[in-house]
Amino acid sequence: MKIIRFHEFGGPEALRVENVPELVPGPGEVRVRAEAIGVGVPDKLMLNGNYPWCPPLPVIPGNEMAGTIDAVGDGVTRHTVGDRVYVNSRELPERGGGYAEATIVPANVPFALPDDVSAEKAVTLGNYQLAWLLLNRATSPGSGQAILVHAAAGGVGNALVQLGKGMGLKVFGITGGAEKARYVTKLGADGVIDRKTEDIAARVDALTGGTGADVIYDSVGGPDFQRDFDMLAPMGTVVLFGYLGGHPDPNIYSAMRKHFGNSLAMRLFSIHVYDDQPELRRHAMKQAIEAMAQGIAAPCIHATLKLEQAADAIRLLETGDVTGKIILTP
Repeated sequence: MKIIRFHEFGGPEALRVENVPELVPGPGEVRVRAEAIGVGVPDKLMLNGNYPWCPPLPVIPGNEMAGTIDAVGDGVTRHTVGDRVYVNSRELPERGGGYAEATIVPANVPFALPDDVSAEKAVTLGNYQLAWLLLNRATSPGSGQAILVHAAAGGVGNALVQLGKGMGLKVFGITGGAEKARYVTKLGADGVIDRKTEDIAARVDALTGGTGADVIYDSVGGPDFQRDFDMLAPMGTVVLFGYLGGHPDPNIYSAMRKHFGNSLAMRLFSIHVYDDQPELRRHAMKQAIEAMAQGIAAPCIHATLKLEQAADAIRLLETGDVTGKIILTP
């Protein structure tokens, strides 16, 4: 069967198309035949050697796969041949393994897919799982409160927009460029700020009637991170869950103390906090699947490429011009 693997860290050119013997599930295992494979930022970080949870070389990247179980090992009763399932490597001892025509996983790992959730849509579920945790565990904004989402056109960003609207929140998004702003508007955001042409703080002030956002979800960080505290409502919270723009200035306390009377808060959040709490992590995924089945989570597919075009998919991801999910198909 065909796999995509890299034997040394590097850029997309390090990815190799290889043929290996067909895998056979052992006791307690199932084989999932891929129909769609998600491409995401962790795949690129693995390839570059910048992902702390990367398995030892050589590595098959890919953290999301959806397809059909076509073989089961001895003792498996949870699944049968023909079941439609979704596999996320967060449920595995090691990340990766998805860039392949098929994969072997323990029988307790795959999530059952409803008939109305396609394999192509399913490989975006990791974004919605993280967004659900951000909205329900990292914070818990109530109906009518305002949230501000950085990188709203990105995978987790648009999941936050959609799930936030489904919770009855006022959702405002920050994007880079007119095309991305139009995309986030179509997702249902109550207001969109183009950071390339607009003053973000002034627009947040206008959109919130001068009160600020109750929660700001920031996956960018970088040198401008401290400005988030200027845009918070009293008792507001900033959640930093990524560093797309680099690490912030460590002197965050001074930025918060400027607004001492507003009792602001900050949380550093990583889904890896649930590495030892799989039941909570799986609950979040089931909530994401349910939201997708109900149409609340409605992912956009940016591009679909063949598995052997994985290097091109990573190059496309690196452009920063992606709105929606990049998918590989066998």
